[in-house]
Amino acid sequence: MSAAHLPAWAAPLLSWLALFATPRAQGSWGVAFAPANARSPRPPIVYLHGMWASPEDSCAVFERGATEFGFLVCPRGNAPFGDGNMWSGTYVDAEKQIRPALAAAEALAPGKMDQGGDGTLIGYSNGAYFAAEVACAEPGRWSALILLSMKLHLDATRLRTAGVRRVLLAAGDRDGAQASMQQVAEELKTGGLDARFMSLGPGGHPFPVDMADRMVEAIRWARGPALPSEPSE
Repeated sequence: MSAAHLPAWAAPLLSWLALFATPRAQGSWGVAFAPANARSPRPPIVYLHGMWASPEDSCAVFERGATEFGFLVCPRGNAPFGDGNMWSGTYVDAEKQIRPALAAAEALAPGKMDQGGDGTLIGYSNGAYFAAEVACAEPGRWSALILLSMKLHLDATRLRTAGVRRVLLAAGDRDGAQASMQQVAEELKTGGLDARFMSLGPGGHPFPVDMADRMVEAIRWARGPALPSEPSE
């Protein structure tokens, strides 16, 4: 039976089931999703959560936007904090958590993760600081940053030297970090980076209810045009 001849109740059911069709992995290292199209190599898009949080409570918000382009990889913070975790220490400490998460994600589509230099790092709050540090400590590996809801001091020259080409900063209108992030976006543009600030709506520090939609827009801007789809075999 073709899709055109399905009963009216079946289409919503199939759409709901499709949410679970993307290969997904979860473990002590975090959560990961395979790309929507893994017939050719795709880059990692790594999300570092904030304080009191976990990959389980926030990773899925980025799935729709990230899997259009590559593997979504959400490592678990390296330090217990409240009911969740946070990021602590230096790049060396963060990298110890990120490495096994990348390996677990790659196992979803063996041989299809391209870590050759076009990855994207996303960080929220405490994780935003570490996302920027990881990019600078691994030159040539990360081309874009999406930094959310955190007062930051970023060096445009350092980022450019590391191979970062685009930086998106975002915060809610009532987030205490908003004004600072707007200023940093302007400073990065003056420093020669393709940078912009994006509002996350009228709220404060927590994710807005439409965060998934906003992150589709953010990731598409940071990544540039999506890779063309390939014919099915």
